Amino acid sequence: MRLTAYIIALSLLCVSLAWAAPPKPRPLAGIGVLTLTTKGTLQDGSSPLLSLYREPGVGRMTDLDPADFPSMTPAIKGSPGMINIAFTRKRGDWVKVIFDDSGREGWLALGHGMRFKSWKRYLQGGEVRLLNGLKKDFYQLRPQPSAAAKPVAAVSKEKRLRVVELDDSWILVLVDLENSGWLRWKDDDGRLLISVEH
Repeated sequence: MRLTAYIIALSLLCVSLAWAAPPKPRPLAGIGVLTLTTKGTLQDGSSPLLSLYREPGVGRMTDLDPADFPSMTPAIKGSPGMINIAFTRKRGDWVKVIFDDSGREGWLALGHGMRFKSWKRYLQGGEVRLLNGLKKDFYQLRPQPSAAAKPVAAVSKEKRLRVVELDDSWILVLVDLENSGWLRWKDDDGRLLISVEH
């Protein structure tokens, strides 16, 4: 009887710890997005492993399946057969990518089926929305790209915003084709605050 009560108590503790787990962090932004085509690139329909290095071509660290890279959702909704990965540097035909949720990085050789864009190129002219659950301050539209600028309006997370310009961590957005202002698109930790509508 005591054993049964102990097992039930332990089970309840485990379940409550799972519910209390912190939410998954928002994706890291890096300096741009590397898009990989993963649809059946090998004869058996699977994707080849990607080799990561400490420096370009030197000090092989690990081989990862493209699906093992941190998901950029909800910030970027990928198309089927495509994976988006944040990158932090580019050197020749190599990009330094973020390969786990803790932000560890490794160098990846650019190859067939890979495209990269800086955030400026990726965002400019596109539509974005603010993510759910952000601090109130991130929903404030400002006249200049500065947290010190007095907010001119609040933007709801449902509102689609057209990106006109990018300035460091700020984007100039057009709201309802009438109003414009500046919003943060990434926080001080480099995590995304927006969802990209591509």
